[in-house]
Amino acid sequence: MGENGKKRGRPRSASTDLLILQATRALMLEFGMNNFSMDDVAARAGVSKPTIYLRWNSKDELITDAFGLAAEQTAIPDTGDALADLRALLENMLASMELSLGSAEVAPHKLVAGMLESPQLLEQYKQNFIAPRRKDYAKILKKGIQKGQIRKDIDEDTLIDLISGAYFYCMLFKPETENPSDWMQKAFTMIQYGISPVN
Repeated sequence: MGENGKKRGRPRSASTDLLILQATRALMLEFGMNNFSMDDVAARAGVSKPTIYLRWNSKDELITDAFGLAAEQTAIPDTGDALADLRALLENMLASMELSLGSAEVAPHKLVAGMLESPQLLEQYKQNFIAPRRKDYAKILKKGIQKGQIRKDIDEDTLIDLISGAYFYCMLFKPETENPSDWMQKAFTMIQYGISPVN
């Protein structure tokens, strides 16, 4: 839950929190970020609107946490093989996002459009989703460089940009005839050729 949304009072129910977040996520997928209200969330979750405002100060905070469900479900691999871990992290992120988005093909486009229309929401998304994922990538890269599994002369930030770019392209623009996981694996294989040490 967003730090700004924390309020004092009796202990909150985790199951109620989850119901509200799931309802928000469902409405985001159906209508986009800007086309539903807190009343809609309350009705979908089966709770009162004051119950929601006890937990979140604003709709933007609620949306950020609802979208962050995917990030929380992403496992960080640590097998000792940095290249395998990078590949697995991408796969885990994709699986978590697909679980979050369900079967709505248009959902990623709605979510991105909504964030671009709200600078505050976009900033929260960067802080709560993008920044933690970049740290995960960086941690794996540093281990790989130390072990000689990844070239020492790579620019870590640029590499993370490339991997992230492939991920978001896959979510937004991948060919409809291709499985997202298969497409991502092919893209990462090409990235891997460029970062593996030269024997």
